[in-house]
Amino acid sequence: MKRHRTWVEVSERALSHNIDILRSLLSGEPRFCAVVKANAYGHGLREVAGIAARAGVDAFAVDAIDDALVLRELFPSALILTLGYTMFDRFKDALQNNIHLTLYDREGIEYAQSVGRELAKTFPIHLKVETGTMRQGALLSELPDLALVLSRCDRVALAGVSTHFANLEDAENPEFATYQFSEFERALSLLSEHGLAPTYVHCACSAGIVLYPQTHKSLVRAGISLYGLWSSELVEIMGRRLNLGCELKPVLAWKSRVAQVKPVNMGAPIGYGLTEVMRRSGRLAIVPVGYWDGYDRLLSSRADVLIKGTRCKVMGRVCMNMIIVDVSQVPQVAKEDEVVLLGTDGRHRVSAEDLARLAQTVSYEVVSRINPELPRMIV
Repeated sequence: MKRHRTWVEVSERALSHNIDILRSLLSGEPRFCAVVKANAYGHGLREVAGIAARAGVDAFAVDAIDDALVLRELFPSALILTLGYTMFDRFKDALQNNIHLTLYDREGIEYAQSVGRELAKTFPIHLKVETGTMRQGALLSELPDLALVLSRCDRVALAGVSTHFANLEDAENPEFATYQFSEFERALSLLSEHGLAPTYVHCACSAGIVLYPQTHKSLVRAGISLYGLWSSELVEIMGRRLNLGCELKPVLAWKSRVAQVKPVNMGAPIGYGLTEVMRRSGRLAIVPVGYWDGYDRLLSSRADVLIKGTRCKVMGRVCMNMIIVDVSQVPQVAKEDEVVLLGTDGRHRVSAEDLARLAQTVSYEVVSRINPELPRMIV
């Protein structure tokens, strides 16, 4: 990895461990689907999917059709589901490659029917039901009409029915999640009354897998937990309180290198806007990573990196392609020494949750926004 100045490491051992742990929590025998949208939450689509497949995973969910096609090349027989919106012009690509599409309205179902007839193939779709998140999905009041449309389509197969929870991560107050689940059950009953029996019924995300076995149904969608991150602090607390043995291991480390070391006198201004000054004479290191790489500008003057097992403060503003860090306490720091932006070095650790708190966001965003052009290395 000496040839890379900034890169991401993906631990095969940690990812495989998380898959095993999450599978051990499943109630019944639902199919385990790895959610690898957003470049596998920033970890690398091909890398994560390859590790998951070696661990026995044969179902994947992505946001967009292009990612689905990448996976289809890798896994000719896997179940591949797109969760996000697919443009009508890409329906043929989906059907020709046996990609399951998430649909939720008459227009989408009727267009899938027309493409199925044109290609003389049956189009597998998953009907997304809106139960309270108010994102994409069919309202329950629309289901009788959609059920009638589906019953008339000879080239569309209702392979799945799904919904998504709005606040399942609020483990201390499951009232709204309980309401959503009851609405989903009502939707399933309504579809059953119209003779529709999907193979895959799914609503369980990471929090559902860990805490709510009643949501497991016939397929579960493992997202953030797959990568060793908790969907919320409350879910982690509740999981430990219930003694579930769900010890997740972070999969990702993000690293860079020292590009320059320079002595700096006390009082010297640092970086754009002169937002910080040296409080004592010392040394600064320049690290070739910035907000283009996904290192958030809100980490300016707040975050630490790790160099030789020592915490080093980010000084001044995060630039487009560089940060400046205080290495005054690092002995014999040298050009091209490794810099841990996210991960562990010696006794110290910088977690995605740490960076999320400083950047006023969530761990999901911290990892998924790491620039996909940075190399991902399986370790």
